[in-house]
Amino acid sequence: MSKSYFISGGNRGIGLALVKLLSSDTSNTVVAGTRNVEGATDLKEWANLHSNVKIVALDVSLAASNVEAAKETARILPDGLDVLIANAGIAKATGTLLESTDDLFYEHFTTNTVGPIRLLRAFKSLLDMKSTKHFAVVSSIAGSLVSNINISVSTSSYGLSKAALNFAIINLNRELGPEGYKVVALHPGLVSSDMGSKTLEDEALKDVLKDLLKKFPPITPEEAAKAINKNVLEKLPEVAGRFISHDGSEIPW
Repeated sequence: MSKSYFISGGNRGIGLALVKLLSSDTSNTVVAGTRNVEGATDLKEWANLHSNVKIVALDVSLAASNVEAAKETARILPDGLDVLIANAGIAKATGTLLESTDDLFYEHFTTNTVGPIRLLRAFKSLLDMKSTKHFAVVSSIAGSLVSNINISVSTSSYGLSKAALNFAIINLNRELGPEGYKVVALHPGLVSSDMGSKTLEDEALKDVLKDLLKKFPPITPEEAAKAINKNVLEKLPEVAGRFISHDGSEIPW
């Protein structure tokens, strides 16, 4: 059955891998959001070869940009949107909470926490047009309060932003459930994307990551996309309101 998708941060890493995977079914239409359309070389090359892939400009940290992206997507998908995937995010913090600047907290919060809410607010009228109403948000195990108790290093402003995001997902699923929405938070695994590789190569985290890597061995963006599609997106009605890892296991909030 054909579906329409919108993926924020669709220009690289997990986002680009999802664009490629989902658009490989030519009956699907995939709209990819990216901050810099001109600089999204790999995405543009794929779109040039796949007419069912469209690109729109989107900076999730700016409310107006989300609104404009939704307007452009409405022109592409006049019949509405089935699945909204909030993938765009940042990870710039490895220090302690007290070492983090206010600006670093604000930057993570506005992109990682408020960003997906802005995205859903802007795109809700498109989702309302379809019966699917699926909203999947890429979170992180760094936002799990239970998991953080057993991690000996601070995930600082990044983890804080993801924990707040997880709180938002629980509430969005509850608030929008009566309207038929299915909302899920997902952990993509430890992915060897541009952002993930910086964390995996951080010498300060080397010892801490040993135990985590045993549970979550590093995977490629392509492997992450396949697992997310199989274990989360295709099963979203079953896993809605929960925090699900790429492998299908449930992560405690």
